[in-house]
Amino acid sequence: MSGTLLVGVPGEGGERRVTAAGGPLRIGRDPLCSIVLDDSRASREHLELTYRTGRWHLRDLASRNGTFVDGRQVHELEITTACAVRLGDAVDGPVLTFRPDGAPAAPPTGTGSVQPGPSTQVRPSGPGPGAEPPPGGRFAAGRVPSASYRAADRVRIGRAPDNDIVLDDLLVSRHHADLVRDGAGFRVIDLGTRNGTYVNGRQVEQAALSGGDLLSFGHHQMVFDGAVLHDYVDAGRVSLRAEGLCVTVGGRTLLADVSFELDECSLLAVVGPSGAGKSTLLGALTGNRPAQSGTVRYQDRDLYAEYADLRHRIGLVPQDDILHRQLTVRRALRYAAGLRFGADVTPAERDRRIDEVLGQLALTAHADQRIDTLSGGQRKRTSVALELLTEPSLLFLDEPTSGLDPALDRDVMHGLRELADRGRTVVVVTHSPLHLNVCDRVLVLARGGKVAYFGPPEELLDFFGAAEYADVFTAVAAEPDVWAARFAATRPQALAAPGAERAVAAAAPPRQGWWRQMAIVSRRTVAVTLADRLYAALSLGLPVGLAALLHVVPGADGLGLPAQPPGRSTEAAELLVILITGAIFIGLAGGIREFVGEGAIYRRERAVGMAPGAYLSAKLIVFAVLNAFQAALFVLLGLFGRPAPREALVLGVPLVELIVVVWLTTLAATALGLLVSVYVSTSEQTMPVLVGLVMAQLVLCGGLFDVVGRAGIEQLSWLAPARWGYAAAASTVDLRAIMLKPAPDALWAHTTGAWNWAMVVLAGQTVLLSGAVRWALRRHEPALESRRKRT
Repeated sequence: MSGTLLVGVPGEGGERRVTAAGGPLRIGRDPLCSIVLDDSRASREHLELTYRTGRWHLRDLASRNGTFVDGRQVHELEITTACAVRLGDAVDGPVLTFRPDGAPAAPPTGTGSVQPGPSTQVRPSGPGPGAEPPPGGRFAAGRVPSASYRAADRVRIGRAPDNDIVLDDLLVSRHHADLVRDGAGFRVIDLGTRNGTYVNGRQVEQAALSGGDLLSFGHHQMVFDGAVLHDYVDAGRVSLRAEGLCVTVGGRTLLADVSFELDECSLLAVVGPSGAGKSTLLGALTGNRPAQSGTVRYQDRDLYAEYADLRHRIGLVPQDDILHRQLTVRRALRYAAGLRFGADVTPAERDRRIDEVLGQLALTAHADQRIDTLSGGQRKRTSVALELLTEPSLLFLDEPTSGLDPALDRDVMHGLRELADRGRTVVVVTHSPLHLNVCDRVLVLARGGKVAYFGPPEELLDFFGAAEYADVFTAVAAEPDVWAARFAATRPQALAAPGAERAVAAAAPPRQGWWRQMAIVSRRTVAVTLADRLYAALSLGLPVGLAALLHVVPGADGLGLPAQPPGRSTEAAELLVILITGAIFIGLAGGIREFVGEGAIYRRERAVGMAPGAYLSAKLIVFAVLNAFQAALFVLLGLFGRPAPREALVLGVPLVELIVVVWLTTLAATALGLLVSVYVSTSEQTMPVLVGLVMAQLVLCGGLFDVVGRAGIEQLSWLAPARWGYAAAASTVDLRAIMLKPAPDALWAHTTGAWNWAMVVLAGQTVLLSGAVRWALRRHEPALESRRKRT
């Protein structure tokens, strides 16, 4: 076929010549498109025209009003002969004609020819009059598949070109699944993919198929009718329906029978006074904190029952930033893409997707700029960019304009309008009513989680009889029950929801590439640490400063045996107190700030498949290496010029043995700090806890006074890592032979057994504390995920 295409554009005389050398072309209302249409029924970016494998292809870019041929909606065309396409309306939408060079012109009626592709694939443009409805029951009813594939004895599905069914989706693995004939029926087999294979919303490793089953591979949803897979690509055109959502906590109602229906590619603003339940509603709609009763339907699929599958198609931008501010925009997005895409997605593919998203959100010029130097609006667009990497169909934002000036507020809302126009359904929770006019619908919540209004923004003021939006907030705050009852009287009864509490189906979480996630988080943690120059300097400066304190201790004997009579001194004991307490302080100071600083990031990543064990292991590995370096620096600088212990018990070199003791003590304190960090909610809360823990470890270490034989105190000291770190160090130094008044502490014995026992207990405490951190992380998991683990 010729690499030249003739395009007829409304309002232009003749045909425009397009060549394959020009690359992909965009068609729409946006002035930056290659072919610009001045018609409101066309989306800003409506169509994409590409030339590949010797053929011209036309693809609908999840347009708001659709693309039609012969009165039937289509999502993709393979242009082999002249054809006419209507945009936005099947009857009177603007008509574009496409004709390969040399082919006869299209018939004047606007009919066209859509040719099938490979022998296994049929691209229907919709059922004709009197035809049977598409297969798949309720899910497929009224929808047109973008492609259909006939089942054979074995059909391989994946992203790579050598598959029988090729799916151009970065959430799909290169070789994702096999469809095989199993006796009289068929079976789908997952090929060990990262994002999983789903049948009727539940992840499977393999499953027998029946007619009407829904298979999901990334954004591709395929209905199997017993012989053919009908592909319905989730390109963003999805509806959202809430039915009777109710949430009650401690006898207080947070949501009361919230019901509404949002059309495809719409922008919804959720507004209301503080405490009206807006964030609670957002949690219910995303599945992070599901409603106790009621249903959320994503394109007529039950979100709660099929959460494992549908959560990959939902983007959530919380009020807190979900990016590390120390990184550049591009680098932060690369780490996010590495965690969300499969291992077989190449760096070049990830970078292409990142460039696309940066271009969509006008962030290309800021790609190599640190996030903490961006304006508030640019930072919020960067958070949106992170969510758009996986092309979610539903995008939720919690207070994206909070703290922004009116100009940035406007820019953010207009940006969300553009996202909806490009084919996404967007829900934004906001306190600002300044730009509600750009939304398709407004939901007003009154106190108690009652719906006081749902409808177009232009009817909002009339409904409340208000002159401005501030009056609406005043009225709703003053009389929430009155306005809720008034709106309920206008609500269609069809939206009334069942009041019974629903059960949530259990499903295994998707495979997430545990080792790969751990490696990515480790690299990101190192990058964030090095990018934060002040923190990196403090991480090294702290052991140096504490080492200087060791030189304040008077004496010249160090940790060796005193040369002068009576051959004993308190110097070694004092040095060990500073060494072990300093190790505790170094570990706590590093670990206690870690999670509280990136809790919002972890919660979002957990919702999209981050393995908690991979996250925690990555942190512990990075800290283990950092703590080892800090311990070596602390001991070597602190004891420089002072005699070392006379002999080692296990590791051969006394200083090396002492460094290992200080290192393991520091690591145990780091795990304790991480545990505290999971439970506190602000950085300010960590300071008094840090001081209290350091003081407790100092008192219980056994170096200030005897703890042996003191009922209660001795037993309590067994829980303190400092007690066992001090015991191991004292064993190496042979402290009982040096002290003026040796303590009757068997743990200080200069024997291999005593040293090994102290180190084993210290290592065990580190493991137990790490396990406690993993358990504590459960409180930050999405509610549906936690509920699955208990079933």
